Formats: sequence, C-alpha cells, structure tokens
Amino acid sequence: MGYNRPSMAAAKTVLICDDDQGMRDTIASILKRDYNVLTVPSGEAALALLKQEDVDLVLLDVKLPGISGFDVLRIVRENYNLIECIMISAISEIETAVQAMKHGAYHYVTKNFDYDELRSLVRNACERQDLNRQVITLSAQVAENGQREFLIGPNRKIRDIVDLVHKVARLP
Repeated sequence: MGYNRPSMAAAKTVLICDDDQGMRDTIASILKRDYNVLTVPSGEAALALLKQEDVDLVLLDVKLPGISGFDVLRIVRENYNLIECIMISAISEIETAVQAMKHGAYHYVTKNFDYDELRSLVRNACERQDLNRQVITLSAQVAENGQREFLIGPNRKIRDIVDLVHKVARLP
C-alpha cells in the first residue's frame, strides 16, 4: 500500500485500486501533487483500507483478482455513500461503461486515458462530493429548524442550491 502526501493539509484522499503495479504508480504520479494518494492491489485490500482511512474518491479497476471491481463498487455505494468511484478498465466496452454507471460510478475511463482528462475527472468528482456534503448539511439544518421554506434572497446561485437541497431531501 503506497502513501503519497501533498503539502496541503485539507487535500482530498484518493484510493487507487488496481492489480497492475505500473498502472497504480502512473495514476499516483499524476495525482500525488494535488491529493493524498493511497494505493492497493486488490478489492479486499481496498475494502479493508476504507474501514481505516477517510477516503474521498476511489479509482477502481473493473477486473481485479478475488472480489471484482463491480462488487467493490456495490459495497462502497452501500456503505460509504459519500465516496465517489471512477471505474477504470483496459477494455473499452460500452456495456461495461453502462454497467458501471448503473451501479453508481461517477465515471468510467479506459486505461489509455489522457492525464489531463483524468485530473479533471478526479477534480470534478471531488467537487461533486463537496456539493453532496453541503446538501446533507443544509438538509439537516432545515430539518433541525423545522423549516421547509426560508428567505434566500435574490442570489440565483443560492436559490439553485436550495432547490437542489429540496430535491435531494425528497429522495428515498
């Protein structure tokens, strides 16, 4: 298991789970400047690490020895609902990508990815996670205050956030 720590104290933590050491090292080198990077070679190791570390994002190979990437994705979605997952595969199949998205992956990329594209995907996934945390916090505040409606002012961005909070609060 590899650890790379950037100088930023509040950096997000990214877990890379791939049985290919070269792929783990490549992705880690792309991300280590901006993120805390953890690496593991198997789904079992990823699940064990998730119990010990606060992870924000998992980059997860579809085909792993032992438990499959899709099984890990399912377990992450069931138990760590704020963790975003990006599935990675050497095979570019539409069916696999669709399956990944249906199972709750944030995105699906092939292993011949563009470095800047991967950085952008990771950044966007982390931003989505931040928004989800804000929605949960705001929903809890609204529920705690017993208020369904409150003054939000003329700011369009604030109204959009409040609308999103109300939509998420209605989800089962």
